[in-house]
Amino acid sequence: MGRNIKKTLLLTTAAAAAGAGGLAYAGLRTAILRRDRTPEQWEHYLTTGRWNAHSDEIIREIQWFSQQDTEELSLHSRDGLRLRATYLEAPRARACVLLCHGFRSSGLVDFSLVLRLFYENRCSVLLIDQRAHGRSEGRYIGYGVLERYDCQQWAWFLHAKLGGRLPIFLEGISMGAATVMMASELPLPPSVAGVIADCGYNSPWDELRHCIRRWYHLPAFPVLHLTDIACRLTAGYSLKDVSSAQALANSRLPVLFIHGTGDNFVPADMTAENYAAAMGEKRTVIVEGADHGFSYVEDRERCRKEVLDFIDTYAESCHGA
Repeated sequence: MGRNIKKTLLLTTAAAAAGAGGLAYAGLRTAILRRDRTPEQWEHYLTTGRWNAHSDEIIREIQWFSQQDTEELSLHSRDGLRLRATYLEAPRARACVLLCHGFRSSGLVDFSLVLRLFYENRCSVLLIDQRAHGRSEGRYIGYGVLERYDCQQWAWFLHAKLGGRLPIFLEGISMGAATVMMASELPLPPSVAGVIADCGYNSPWDELRHCIRRWYHLPAFPVLHLTDIACRLTAGYSLKDVSSAQALANSRLPVLFIHGTGDNFVPADMTAENYAAAMGEKRTVIVEGADHGFSYVEDRERCRKEVLDFIDTYAESCHGA
């Protein structure tokens, strides 16, 4: 009888270990590992679902950007990855905006409806490919924990390229917003004048916990904990390493927060938490009913006015430029 109990315990333990390993790998594959879209998948992404009503305009703006005289830039990250970006210089530029796109997206898609706005208002743009996205190298997505250092390097790159003459604004959407908020506490060039954070989460841990519960109807434990272990073992960071709120509490940069109340992917409550934590001057634009990343689409005039006013205000007060 004792031998049978021991055998049962061993089998149960082995099954539990196998199940835990399977959950950890599933979490890693779903949330962390690079997954590039084919051109056909991008077309499907833009012409179906929530973007469908705006796909013609987005494609038109992407085509407009591709016809401009842009410059391809690259640098090596501190962990040896080759990162790439596209730079568009505005005529008689008065500022430059460093743009960080969201999770498994691209800058051309995420910022398609504001690129011309910046250009026509004398703001050059640096459209980066985040690590593990687009033309940039990398196997693992870092949820801002890794990308914050890339953002910091791009800011110093821009500062040197522009000779410190122009104020630089760090703008991001979704994971890109978390990236720029997390970067705000790092040593940045004196020309960095402010941060624009559109629907950014407060921490990778809280965001994945929200997604696991809402989209997969699973408890956070043990799925999230196993994903974090797999993340630490393979990608070299923890989902708890840093949070947007923590970084903003250590920064004095002015921040413009943008979020829609209809966001089910990154709840607007997370921007409220980030806003409360921010120690620099701060503004907020809350768009009633707007879905994730749709604030500019739903209330274009207001968002346009607030973004340009933010740039006007803090470009003039930036002493580093």
